Amino acid sequence: MKTIYRLPRTIYKLETVLIVFAASLLLFAIPIRGGTIDPNLYPSVFRNDSLRQIVQRGIELTFNDQFIAAESLFARVANEYPVSPVGPLFAAAAVHAQLLDGESPKRSDEFFAWLNRTKILAERWRDADPKSGEPEFVLGAALGYQAVYESRWGGWFAALKQGMRSKNRFADALKKDSTLTDALLGIGNFNYWKSAKTDFINWTGIIADDRTKGLAQLAKAATGGVLCRAPARVSLGWALVNERRYAEAYACAETLAIEFPQGKGPLWIEALAKFGLYQWDESRRLYTELERRLLAEGSGNYYNLIDCAYFCALCDYYSGRWRQTLDDCHKGLAYPAPPDIRNRQSSKLKKLRELQEDVKGKMGFGDSGKS
Repeated sequence: MKTIYRLPRTIYKLETVLIVFAASLLLFAIPIRGGTIDPNLYPSVFRNDSLRQIVQRGIELTFNDQFIAAESLFARVANEYPVSPVGPLFAAAAVHAQLLDGESPKRSDEFFAWLNRTKILAERWRDADPKSGEPEFVLGAALGYQAVYESRWGGWFAALKQGMRSKNRFADALKKDSTLTDALLGIGNFNYWKSAKTDFINWTGIIADDRTKGLAQLAKAATGGVLCRAPARVSLGWALVNERRYAEAYACAETLAIEFPQGKGPLWIEALAKFGLYQWDESRRLYTELERRLLAEGSGNYYNLIDCAYFCALCDYYSGRWRQTLDDCHKGLAYPAPPDIRNRQSSKLKKLRELQEDVKGKMGFGDSGKS
């Protein structure tokens, strides 16, 4: 049997103008009462029970892959509190989650429209109430979502730049309000991933290795946050996979799968963790379930379906199931993915072709595929 595949240490318009213009008109009309900010304009999402419950409901919808329903809920919050950035921020988050779920930037215009509106409103809130940490938290979150977008569809340098800006805003939020534990999600993500992505030069001391610190910050946000416990557990799960601490990653994702049974996100972590633990049957079962859900939703751009076929093929190969391996390889290679997706998945498609030829040799098949 060939050397077992190891996971790499590093995983992984006009409408906008109109929204910004309309928001600007609203911002110049902010009423100040007695020299203080009207709390009805900028309700604290951490201290206003009604608003917090609405946001938590929207987060629940997002994590159960009900992205349109979540965005619609947050759009209503944006309409009810037109000068608050809370609604636009979480609407952007719902669209962002949909982009990641489908591995497609096709709704980028809507994402950036919500994001730009968030930034404008948050900056006005900060100027009007400079002692509050929440505007900084909102800005940090907005920049963090942009950093993740850039890392997936932009470039590493752009992602690092936005990530640094995001971390600074979160740090400022904690300086102004030490109770904003949720800010540790952004800080922890930055500390961990900037170190993981640059581990090949960390030994030089030019860039500090803050992976341990980042993991601790993510863990604290996962247990002590108000709004970000679930997102922090997702981030922690992926970081633990990247650290090859697969059992811990699986345990982290398992709690999410129970809490959000309709969401695919936890299953991706569980499947990869089981693969890292060499538990081929369990890993294959989870990837098969992901494939079933993906096909039920529609094939999309085939990126995720190629992923499922790839890992199913490896699980079958390492289990000695040659016929099933060939079936998995054929399935993954036959998906009519567009050129950009085939390019992004080129290494996995190449591996599927190699597995296919290797198994044919083991089974005594010729080029025709017949014995």
